[in-house]
Amino acid sequence: MTKLMGNTYKLGNSITNNYKKDGVVKLSSFFDRKEINSCLEQYEKIYMQEDRGAEIYRDEPLVVLWTHVQGANKKTCTLKELSTFESLIETRLVPFLIDFTQICYPNIHHPRLQLLETIVFNKPPQISNTLNWHQDVAYFPLNPNNQLAVWFPLADVTSEMGPMVYAHGSHQLGIKGSTNLHTREPFEGENRDLIPENPAEAGLMVKEYEMTQEDLLIHDGYTWHYSKPNVSNAKNRMGVSVRFIIEEARFDPRPGQGAAFTKQIEVNPGDLIKSPCFPIYWEK
Repeated sequence: MTKLMGNTYKLGNSITNNYKKDGVVKLSSFFDRKEINSCLEQYEKIYMQEDRGAEIYRDEPLVVLWTHVQGANKKTCTLKELSTFESLIETRLVPFLIDFTQICYPNIHHPRLQLLETIVFNKPPQISNTLNWHQDVAYFPLNPNNQLAVWFPLADVTSEMGPMVYAHGSHQLGIKGSTNLHTREPFEGENRDLIPENPAEAGLMVKEYEMTQEDLLIHDGYTWHYSKPNVSNAKNRMGVSVRFIIEEARFDPRPGQGAAFTKQIEVNPGDLIKSPCFPIYWEK
C-alpha cells in the first residue's frame, strides 16, 4: 500500500498478477484531473512556441514532443521546463513504482528506477497515422534490457481517438526486431524476427484501452503495443509515456536504436549508463 497525494492507492494482488500475466495493467482513478490538466496546460504553452526546436540536451533529462503525423518535426524541451511533469514523476509515479517493481520483478537482484525517456504524443484528428506494433526494448541499446513504461492521457481517450492497444502475454516472447514505426520497414542491419502484423493470429489476446485523465497504464518493456489513428472529428489524442530502466544497464549499440538517447550520452560499448540525463530516482 503506497501513499499518493494524501490518498491510499492499493497495490493489490489483482494488479500485480494481471501485470505478470498480461505484461500490461490499467489502474483506474490513479490521478486527479486537476493535476493532469495542469500538465496539459503547461505542455500546450511550450508546444505552441514557434521557435521551439529539437535540441538535444546533454546535462539534464529531455522530453520529446512528438506529433503523430508522418513527416511532422519532433520538438524537445527539458523536463524542468515541464515542471508539472517532473513533479508527477517524482511524487506520484516513483513512490508507487518502487513497490510495484519489487513485487513484479522479484528476480532482479539490484532493482532501480532510472529515468530513460519521457515523450508526449499528440495525435491530431483526421490527419494522424497509425503507430505500428512495436516493443520498447527493441529500440534501446541496453544490456540487460529490462524496462517498464507508464502511459497516461492528458485528455480522455475514446476508441475513435486512437487508444493504446496491447497484445497480452507478448512480453514473454523475447526481444523482436526494430522497425520504422510509421511504415513497419525494418531498420538497416536488423536481423531479429519482427512482431507479426496481426498478433491475434499468433494466438494472443489483443485489447485496446480507452482511458480517462484519471487512469494510468503500466507495461513491460517487452510487451507489444501500437496505437490507432485519431479518426474523431475535433479532439487531439495526447498521451505521455515515461520509461524507466529497472536494472543497472550498459551501453550495447545496434542499428535502429535510441536516436535521442544515443545523442545524449558519451559512453563506449559496455560502459554503464551514467548521466544526469538519466537520473536514478531509486535503487535498492
